[in-house]
Amino acid sequence: MMGLLTDTKQREKLCNIIVKFNSKLCLVGYVVGFCWFLALGYQPFNAGTYFSENALLPGIVDADYYHQADFHSNFKELEKELESDKRKVPKEWLYRKFQSLGLDVYIQNFSIRYPLSLLPEGQVLPGENVYAILRAPRASSTEAVVLSSLFRPLASPYSKTTAGIALMLALANNFRKHTYWAKDIIFVVTEQEQVGMQAWLDGYHGFRHSEYIMADDLKGRGGAIQAAINLEIANDKNTHLNIKIEGLNGQLPNLDLVNLVVKLCRREGIRPTLHKRDDHRRPESQAGFTHTLKTMFAMMWSQATGMASGNHGLFHRYNIEALTLEGFRKKNHEARDLSTLAQVVEGTFRSLNNLLERFHQSFFFYILPSTNRYVSIGLYMPPLALMVLPCLIKAVALWILVGQRERKKLEEKAEEESKKSTDEGDKVSGDAMGDTAANGDDDSDFEEEEESDLQQSTWVQIVPIILVSMVIGMLAYTGPNIFAASAQSFRLLTDDALTFGILALFLAGLFFPNIVAKKSEGLQFNWEVLKCVTLIYQSLWIFSAALMNISLAYFLAVVMVPVTVMAHPIKNRLCHMLQMLLMLAVSPPALLYIAALVESYGGKHFSYSLWPGKAWDVLKQSLFLSILDNYLIGNWIFSFFSFAVMPSWLMSWAVTRIGR
Repeated sequence: MMGLLTDTKQREKLCNIIVKFNSKLCLVGYVVGFCWFLALGYQPFNAGTYFSENALLPGIVDADYYHQADFHSNFKELEKELESDKRKVPKEWLYRKFQSLGLDVYIQNFSIRYPLSLLPEGQVLPGENVYAILRAPRASSTEAVVLSSLFRPLASPYSKTTAGIALMLALANNFRKHTYWAKDIIFVVTEQEQVGMQAWLDGYHGFRHSEYIMADDLKGRGGAIQAAINLEIANDKNTHLNIKIEGLNGQLPNLDLVNLVVKLCRREGIRPTLHKRDDHRRPESQAGFTHTLKTMFAMMWSQATGMASGNHGLFHRYNIEALTLEGFRKKNHEARDLSTLAQVVEGTFRSLNNLLERFHQSFFFYILPSTNRYVSIGLYMPPLALMVLPCLIKAVALWILVGQRERKKLEEKAEEESKKSTDEGDKVSGDAMGDTAANGDDDSDFEEEEESDLQQSTWVQIVPIILVSMVIGMLAYTGPNIFAASAQSFRLLTDDALTFGILALFLAGLFFPNIVAKKSEGLQFNWEVLKCVTLIYQSLWIFSAALMNISLAYFLAVVMVPVTVMAHPIKNRLCHMLQMLLMLAVSPPALLYIAALVESYGGKHFSYSLWPGKAWDVLKQSLFLSILDNYLIGNWIFSFFSFAVMPSWLMSWAVTRIGR
């Protein structure tokens, strides 16, 4: 009994501490977590990369690719083929080249039925992929590795990839001359950007991810794909090799594969980079810390979008480790010919040929501040947890306050009823004392029932706000088809119709709390309970996102946690207006526009006067592409904002409006 009493007192003491110091605890947790996360970019706070999979044996065997003439001949022939038709894949030429090497060559046809009424009813966009298989002479086609390259026509606004295709053909000629291959090597040339690669992967695995991509089944297959390297090379002379690792929905390849390419690049004398940023010579210095921090945030910024930085990003959903190699040139650096890059690719494939099983060691969740340093999930999750901890502390404090207030009301009501019943105590006989005791027990049961009814009524009051917030999020997710269909009626472009339609839904969510407050004059909403639910829900989706896309979770936690934790009804008009401005600044449309401002900053022809308009165009284009990617390749960033971020923010907005 004394132990139970002691535990009860300890719990009450703990509750009082949480209620009394919750604001200070929230501030300390957020600041410490924020500074801790920034410190991870400093070399003493992160770790050096290493190989967990010793079977790769990187750099053990000397490369034997020195056939520069093969590349130049293929490059010139491809340029002549493109002169005749600058928009189509030269599939016949590729078919003949692969066939002349003695490989099994196939052509896959696919078609795209674009959503959002981008094409007339029933019209599809055709496409073709060409792939060839070098059968393993020392195995029975049970495993395979992929070397892919995207074909971009000369009229494309993006960089060319013709040098990468010519290099692939030269490597295929080199690979077929050796008998040490224990895995099939598949050479793939796709078109239509990432849609073509998705069509090929769907056909290879016999699984259809999108109803808008109709891909033919592949006539020829190799073994189970273990890894893939994608080439994006425009020129025959390069000074650096940029390694792209960000995949669809924030997925990353196994760190051993990244370490393998980095090690081979350094061995062959070509500089590896991340987001075209070199490693700093003195990372332990202040300038080095600033440089590595910028590199780390460049990677996080790319990962947070949820979009794949190359065709490699689509392999990850099939449990295939993949990355993209992009060659580029910098001034005042010695240029290397493609034989150097070919030796890097050859060394990578010979190391992958040594694998006895799938990549399963090393890390799948990490952040790279440089090519030779990494921040593992065990290092970046604690600071993120500290940043989100204020939401849980505030929710617990509000829950305790509401419970104490309700118990106090019930105690006062019980005291009033006990005073009324004292006058009737003298009239009760001794034989009725037992009945009185029984009635006392009934009164205590009645008080417990009354308390539970009061709590239930409190929960019922906030249910409409929660439901409407969820419904608005659901309408934002399902609305793009309706908005796009009505674009012609209002003489709008598709991206304009999508942007204005979602903004209209957002504005409806802004005015909903005022409508509820006016229509339900006798209904009192408990804003503390609503805020408690909102903060718990916000913590839930931030931690859930962090398990897949730490960068997205971090950026949202940085801007949303302090504002939503402090949000509460304010009677002072000036303070209330300032709080509304802060809430609107962290709303989903405002966050997307701020991201567009960051994305559109800088450049050769940058102008501060044109910056807001340019950011608006970037916002419309990014929103349109995220919705399109959601339909075509399964990018869930738009779904995440619709079902998590938008409802959570609307509930926080209702706390500041209805509570007044």
